Amino acid sequence: MQYLKRNTKYSILAFLIIVLSTTISISTLAKTEVHFFLYDNPQILSTTSSKPEVQTINTNTASQDKFIKILYISEPLARKIIVLINSLSGGFKEPLRLTRLNEIITLEWEEWEEEGIIISVK
Repeated sequence: MQYLKRNTKYSILAFLIIVLSTTISISTLAKTEVHFFLYDNPQILSTTSSKPEVQTINTNTASQDKFIKILYISEPLARKIIVLINSLSGGFKEPLRLTRLNEIITLEWEEWEEEGIIISVK
């Protein structure tokens, strides 16, 4: 009987310690502040229109630098696009053929459209 009384005391004590530490943890998390900076989201800084500036790029005539600047892609990928265009006779027939490259997915294509980037072949 003595054994059960002593173990019960320790069990209750352990339970109270767990409850107390959980309460302190939750209280600490509730007081945590989230900070963000304006440069993380430049759209907040923009006081003009929220509509992005429309940029047009012709995939068949654009330079490597233009691909990098307008589409925000890496130099090796821009080089790969130029090589693909040169390997095709007459270049791309339709702009969406650019997604033939494994590195360019349709999700990026949709993002470019949302940003106001028009990709053409003429």
